[in-house]
Amino acid sequence: MSFASDSTENYLETEVLTATPQKLQLMMINGAIRFAYQAQQLSEQQEKEEAWERLMRCREIVAQILCSIKNDGSELMQNVAGIYFFLFQELTDLHAKDEYNRLDGVLNVLNEERETWEELCRQMPEAPERPSDSQREITSSDAEEMMGTAGESVNSQDFQQRPPSSYGYEGHLDYYPNSGGGISFDA
Repeated sequence: MSFASDSTENYLETEVLTATPQKLQLMMINGAIRFAYQAQQLSEQQEKEEAWERLMRCREIVAQILCSIKNDGSELMQNVAGIYFFLFQELTDLHAKDEYNRLDGVLNVLNEERETWEELCRQMPEAPERPSDSQREITSSDAEEMMGTAGESVNSQDFQQRPPSSYGYEGHLDYYPNSGGGISFDA
């Protein structure tokens, strides 16, 4: 590996590690656009295998974005997830049918997304404030209260081991009923 590629790799790693969540999203969208454009160009040059590799990289980024969407049930989140689900399906379908000319539509949607995230990065250059620990952690008593089981007795035997698995895995040793603590959600 050359010094130039080491420097570029180090720079990119530093940029990713120090980026705000909105900047990371923008970087991922830019990567998807870059790979989609490369796939389109390579397909036009009849370099099908290279085009396929770039298309798969674009699709992987779109899948990662789709998986990272925190679905809070709001209409906005459902719409955003719908956009990325459409892009994922479109990328899969256009490859299966070898219709790389359809990448224009994918690129149009990705470019609109990029404009949206660029504007968000301008308006919110800093990372959003993280919730406090008390807002992020749910204790077992909180969970009982939320689930409506507060005050009901729970038989601890129910949690001692998993039922036998149909796959032959007896995973009761990895169950820790007395580990205490709550569930932490990192923002």
